[in-house]
Amino acid sequence: MKKVAFLLNYNPKSWLGGTNLIENFIECIRKFSKNKIQPVLIVRKSQNLNDLKGFKNVNIIKTDIFDKGVLQRIFYKIEILIFGKSKQIDNFFIKNKIYLISHSNALAYNFFTGKKSKIRCLSWIADFQYLHYPEFFNFKTRILRNFNIFLCSLHSQKILLSSYDAQKDLKSLSKKAHSKSAVSQFYFKSPKKNELFSLNFLKKKFHTGDKFFYLPNQYWSHKNHIVVLKALKYLKDKKNNNLQVISTGNKNDHRNSLYFDEINLYIKKNNLDLNYKYIGLVSYPEVLSLMYHSVALINPSKFEGRHSSLEQARSLGKQSILSNINIHKEQAVPHSYYFSLKNFVQLSKLMDKLWKSYSPKKNLNNFKKASKENDLNLKKYYLNWKKVVDKTIS
Repeated sequence: MKKVAFLLNYNPKSWLGGTNLIENFIECIRKFSKNKIQPVLIVRKSQNLNDLKGFKNVNIIKTDIFDKGVLQRIFYKIEILIFGKSKQIDNFFIKNKIYLISHSNALAYNFFTGKKSKIRCLSWIADFQYLHYPEFFNFKTRILRNFNIFLCSLHSQKILLSSYDAQKDLKSLSKKAHSKSAVSQFYFKSPKKNELFSLNFLKKKFHTGDKFFYLPNQYWSHKNHIVVLKALKYLKDKKNNNLQVISTGNKNDHRNSLYFDEINLYIKKNNLDLNYKYIGLVSYPEVLSLMYHSVALINPSKFEGRHSSLEQARSLGKQSILSNINIHKEQAVPHSYYFSLKNFVQLSKLMDKLWKSYSPKKNLNNFKKASKENDLNLKKYYLNWKKVVDKTIS
């Protein structure tokens, strides 16, 4: 049995989309590899295992390699640049009989093993948002991200990307990195109906209405929550004030600490407290349950690499209202409606239309159909990744 390592070198609660993605893919490997591949989760020594309860029956190994200070991390990089590998890093993985790392996020977490290492490394780059919205990143971050792409082109055996849109961006940055790239489009498994919480449970715990839209984006500036608030205000001014949006996600944006406060100020200024409700961070089963029982998923984002919430909507057969950015159209999730990024009037009309036409019976039928198709998507996801793995190992 081959061991494949996945790295969680960050606080799992700080990037729920990435955490859910890795958790979902590990389940996918276990389902389709027929016990020929054993996923292993590598985490910081300081990691609280209570934050990893979603990784059921997964071998988790703690290491202090990720807990080193800045100087030690710089030393690793210099060592790899000069010698093509790090002795300490190699020894750790060899000791644990691991010779392949998948979905190492070289941009955010700066991890690679080196071209002379015995450990093969499939780097994963989620997106290239800093190219399209440089105002959300400081100069130092932009330089470091470009430098890490250069390091990936030297030291990673393959660079995994989640979309063809991202691959196009990589080509514009580095032809060498592009030549090592492979697109691995992810999907999420459909839950069983009895794994979803009831609408009554959601109403009791989160004080939702009988009907609501669901907006699960983190409170980061590029997620574009404001256009949804403007649509709600527009509808309210038109005397259509019974619509409700339920919002979840991390409210901290390290790039713009005032963003969440600005959103709250707009809500209070326009008396939208009954129309827009933020309920904080919720568990993954609660995310899926809120999505399932909603009238529709709303995703107004300005930029994504490949959007996890859309793939979750696909797994549920959920209708969605989406900004018309390239990646949303590439994902082509069934039952989707699109609006221009800043066009809150267009968005409000779609919200009004779906609110009035929503049918729980049709929602259930869409869910049943999506569940039947789900295994085909997951198997395609696994086989595409496995093809990259086989080429890397050989």
